[in-house]
Amino acid sequence: MSEKRHQPQIGTEHTSLLLPLAIGVPLILINAYWIALVSGIHHSLNPAYASLFIAPIVNLFFLVLLNTLLKRFCPQLALNRAQLLLVYQMLVMLCLVSGHNPMDFILGILAHPFWFATFENEYAALFHRYIPSWFTIQDKGVLTGFFEGNSTLYTAKHLLAWIGPTLLWSFVTFVLFFILMCFNSIQRLQWSERERLSYPIAQLPIEMTTPRFFARRLLWLGFGICAAVELLNGIHFLYPFVPGVPLKIPDFGAKIFTAKPWSAIGWLPLFFYPWVIGLTFFVPLELSFSVWFFFLFTKFQLILGSIGGWKSLPGFPYYNQQGIGAWLTLGVLILWVSRPHLKTVFTMALKPTENDNATSRNEPFQYRTALLGILIGTAILVFIFQQAGMSVSILLAFLCLYFLMSIAITYARAAVGVPYHEVIWTHPQLMLVSVLGVRRIGAANLTLLSFLYPYVRDNVSHPMPSQLEGFKLAERARLSQKKMAIAMIVALLVATPVSFWAYLHLIYQHGAVRTEGYIIGIGFETFERMLLPWLQQPHAPDSTGLSFTAFASLFTLGLMFLRRQFIWFPFHPAGYALGLSAGMVWVWSAVCVGWFIKAILLKFGGLRLYRKAAPFFVGMILGDFLTGTFWSLVGAIFEIPVYRVWY
Repeated sequence: MSEKRHQPQIGTEHTSLLLPLAIGVPLILINAYWIALVSGIHHSLNPAYASLFIAPIVNLFFLVLLNTLLKRFCPQLALNRAQLLLVYQMLVMLCLVSGHNPMDFILGILAHPFWFATFENEYAALFHRYIPSWFTIQDKGVLTGFFEGNSTLYTAKHLLAWIGPTLLWSFVTFVLFFILMCFNSIQRLQWSERERLSYPIAQLPIEMTTPRFFARRLLWLGFGICAAVELLNGIHFLYPFVPGVPLKIPDFGAKIFTAKPWSAIGWLPLFFYPWVIGLTFFVPLELSFSVWFFFLFTKFQLILGSIGGWKSLPGFPYYNQQGIGAWLTLGVLILWVSRPHLKTVFTMALKPTENDNATSRNEPFQYRTALLGILIGTAILVFIFQQAGMSVSILLAFLCLYFLMSIAITYARAAVGVPYHEVIWTHPQLMLVSVLGVRRIGAANLTLLSFLYPYVRDNVSHPMPSQLEGFKLAERARLSQKKMAIAMIVALLVATPVSFWAYLHLIYQHGAVRTEGYIIGIGFETFERMLLPWLQQPHAPDSTGLSFTAFASLFTLGLMFLRRQFIWFPFHPAGYALGLSAGMVWVWSAVCVGWFIKAILLKFGGLRLYRKAAPFFVGMILGDFLTGTFWSLVGAIFEIPVYRVWY
């Protein structure tokens, strides 16, 4: 690309960071408390659990509304588009560390191993000695209030016990997320300007900050219809004699598929989330088609297994192993396609010229800085976990697999824009155990890897795609990429310890046991269902599981080859990887409806009708999010169960 292409855009240096930071930091404090309350305690909403987070969109809606009034009556106080998007992205950073994933998971895993240790489960004999005292809370007296409630965080004993683990895991989280930001800084140019990925998730905040956003009638029509439906459903939840609109049919599959081999399909619900339908409208057709098609393809494998008797194989059809093969292969293919760009990056970093420096300066970090950030960040993580007792080789293997999957998930979201990507139980630990076996990894490494499980368990709130979308917002707002990076770094530094505080403050009041959330469940999943079987019944490398991993890898390669050979080929390898995830069961039907509506509009009305209809679907998303927020506040204020618009 020419040097001219990379010159700073006009106006990028006129946006001050001070005002967005002054607004964003207090909003992080407020939203951290709200997210902890409605997600961790009352479970009335998951505002930080999807591809498009509810909390930042709701905040941006009211900021844009207030800004519209300021422009009319007090224009000197109004924010410009870049400042609005900076505040929005700071709240996105909060959602990466708060809510159901990962804050529920981190606290649940930190509190579980010593509180739930008994003579019968042999925690103490099997793995307590491998957990450093500075890793977590070992004093049951401190954990009593955490689990039983009716207590307070603000005693000297509680504060002194939690300050160490809070700072440690806030630091580990920041370092890990910073490394991913460095990867994004290296890949941004390739994905945004050379491959021109569509970034569907970034389109809504971009659209919301355009002039006269609130003047669109179709937007308010979509908003009104969706809000009316969800208000009615909320009233129906509280007062069942009031009729509702059935958007959720959880027992659909059980009612329809009762005879063999169809009964092998298992749980197949229909959830018609309006915001998922609205967001799918902005996803390219072949990509949204691939997602729901390959989800049904996984169900077809169950039917095939029932017919052929293969279901007797433990773990058939090995979705998690297939998922690992698909994601890792997709990551390798992405890097292979990017190799000319990566060669340029390394050349610029090692032997920079004046022109190279000008190009690199327009990225969030200069290429040399990004590479150093990856190396130094990795070295810091290695040092921390080596001091805890982990093998350097095992940690490096874990990080390599994690980074490769992160790159693949980020690319998939930038290209596909699926509203929800719960890549659940498909994680580096499973790959390591499958390849090396339990004995070769060792009990100490497996125990310490359990504390990294919150970062890889389901990847719904994965940091790397959201960071990349932030850089896309900066590009569209003609904002310096470096300023966006600074805002995200500040937000992470504030959001992580604040999220710990909000959760601990509320949990000591209400009690983790009484909240009935996954703070309890994640501990049992990690230590009872994963770690204990590995330690009690150590097994050799899983050749059967690896064969399914190899199959998925070859299948992904075949899909990529066919897409590059035939422009009409409708299946995307990212859709296959996403379809394998068990979490896709929550959104497949809504994605299918969104795909169908868009296909019909394009077939009979073309691009003109599609563009005219777009504000209606934006309104659907906003109506769903704002109504869901309303019901979550009703539940929190009156402390009653309420209707949930999401999950």
